[in-house]
Amino acid sequence: MSEKKPGERKMKKYAIVLFAVPILITMSYARMQPTEADESPVLQGPYLGQERPGTVPVFFAPGIVSHADFFEHSAAVFSPDGREVYWSAIANGQRYPRIYYMKQENGAWSKRRIAPFCKEIKGYDDPVISPNGEKFFFDYDGDIWCAGRQGDSWSEAERVSPLINSSAFEQMSAVTRNGSIYFIRYPGFNVYVSRKVNGNYVAPEKLAETVNSAATRQMAVYVPPDESYMIIEASNDSSTCELFVSYKTSTNSWSPRVRLPIDWGRFPSVSPDGKYLFFMTREGIYWVGSSIVKDLKPKALQ
Repeated sequence: MSEKKPGERKMKKYAIVLFAVPILITMSYARMQPTEADESPVLQGPYLGQERPGTVPVFFAPGIVSHADFFEHSAAVFSPDGREVYWSAIANGQRYPRIYYMKQENGAWSKRRIAPFCKEIKGYDDPVISPNGEKFFFDYDGDIWCAGRQGDSWSEAERVSPLINSSAFEQMSAVTRNGSIYFIRYPGFNVYVSRKVNGNYVAPEKLAETVNSAATRQMAVYVPPDESYMIIEASNDSSTCELFVSYKTSTNSWSPRVRLPIDWGRFPSVSPDGKYLFFMTREGIYWVGSSIVKDLKPKALQ
């Protein structure tokens, strides 16, 4: 039987969690309200030519990526060469997110476009690019899908292994250099990892309590290509979304998680060069220097 493509619905039993949350970003943030800003200026250089942040989070590309006409629903995710950026957003008046992107063409960044595998106006979310830039993962219809690099675009997408995509709801989070996929499965709201052995994914492993706290729902994670640390989005009520970091230990386990100094954040992702942490708020997409992650690492693990 041929594999279904995005646009063909699969009946699944899962719960969609909607949060009605207040904005909790503190006034210590450098606020730059996104507006219906002029997108006509030519954008050049790394990171759309935006001024780089320090240890205080600021809006990423206000009026361009963080835009008043959209509700952003992921972090900004860059390709390994830094020449493409992807994010998920819900356009005003629409119900479901789609994946948008911009890319460098002839020395300048293109306008915002809809990713080619978004065949209908619903349910495309959580973009993730493999460390070698050859695979593009995303969520659709309660499953995790993957497209392959095809020239300067992407192939048709297919569901990843049925060992990962179950009758529950799976949400893509990260893929590592060795091909391991980290994802969220709910009901349960826990972090799982599926390793690749001889080119095939194996049965997913639910991570330990140092990552999957019984006191919170784990909503998303970011893991760098070398799996040296993990950033966890966790929520313990309908108004709290916090980011925590856990570090890989010498015994190949995960350390107890430590809260990052960010008041409210979702969908963490770090730039391919490791320098910047991106995350979503109710206001838009923010970024901040990744030193805030490294500075929390216990001395015993350094």
